[in-house]
Amino acid sequence: MARLSPVSASDDGEPEVSGSAPDFLVGTPERDSAQEALEEHLVAKRLDPSEYERRVEASKLARTRSELLQIFADLPLPHPSLPSAAAPPADEADESPPPLAVAGCLTLALGLPVAVVLGFAYGAWWALAVPVVATVAMAYGEHLRKPGA
Repeated sequence: MARLSPVSASDDGEPEVSGSAPDFLVGTPERDSAQEALEEHLVAKRLDPSEYERRVEASKLARTRSELLQIFADLPLPHPSLPSAAAPPADEADESPPPLAVAGCLTLALGLPVAVVLGFAYGAWWALAVPVVATVAMAYGEHLRKPGA
C-alpha cells in the first residue's frame, strides 16, 4: 500500500496537505464518523455505490488521521469529525483534585474535631478558627499564584 501524504482540514473545512504536521492514529469513533460522512455524500449523489464501497473499505483500513482525510480530499464537506490533536481526549484528562484542595479538606477534617475537643476540654473556643483560617489562607494563596489573578 502506498504511503499517503499527511492531510489536515483547514479552517474552511477543505483538506490541505502538510508535510511536517504530526500524524495521529485513529480509532473506531473516527472511522464511524468517516463512514457517516461518506453516507451523506452517497445520498447527495456525489459518490456512486461502487465508489462509496471503495471509500468505506479504505476508511476501515485507515490507521492515521492523514489516511482518513485523504479519502475526503476531493469531496466537499461533510468530512469526518476528528478530535483536535492539541487537546487530550476527555478520558485521559487528569481527574485528580489539586493538592491544595486535598490539603484544605484534610485541614478541615482533622482540625475541626481537634478544635472542638480543645473547646470542650480547655475552654479554648478560639481554636475552632485555626483550621478555618488555615484553609482560607491556603485557598487565597493559590488564587494569588494563578496567572491573571
